[in-house]
Amino acid sequence: MHADGVIRLATIVMIGVALGMDAFSLGLGLGAQGLRWRDVARLSVVISLLHVVLPLAGMLIGDVLFFHFGSIVQKLAAIVMMFLGSKMFVEAIERGQKTIAPPITAAFPQLFVFALGVSVDALSVGLTLGTLEVNPFVSALIFGVLSGALAIAGLYIGRRVNQVLGRYGQLAGGVVLAVLGVKFFW
Repeated sequence: MHADGVIRLATIVMIGVALGMDAFSLGLGLGAQGLRWRDVARLSVVISLLHVVLPLAGMLIGDVLFFHFGSIVQKLAAIVMMFLGSKMFVEAIERGQKTIAPPITAAFPQLFVFALGVSVDALSVGLTLGTLEVNPFVSALIFGVLSGALAIAGLYIGRRVNQVLGRYGQLAGGVVLAVLGVKFFW
């Protein structure tokens, strides 16, 4: 793999970690409520699958838009990524120390909604990646593995400590997405 490929892979891994930080933050909140291990596994699998499927859908949409509209789509997609990162950062600051975990009944539909809530950004990131020269399947698999692993880590840590760290995970994820959006813009 030459330098250009290494840079692309590093970029994909950074995006995957940034996307997974929402799952990590959710995991901290839900884990602090004593979520059962069976539900930890179900939630992590759903988050992983959504982080594979949604970026692929976004990449497909991005490819079509790039074909029809050219490089302007890449600039718009970069702006979307900067917006998402900034939004994550601002929400974490606004939430401050008043992090309140949602009540958890551990029913699958509720777990799915939580997973979808932290995974929907992956669709927008897929739009951006659809305008770059990356392998969509490898990228989506990396996103899925990293997001699932970060969800499990957050759920595990959340079971061990309080929710104070949840805010910082979202702050870090927001900064990374915003910075990567700036990188994609130029």
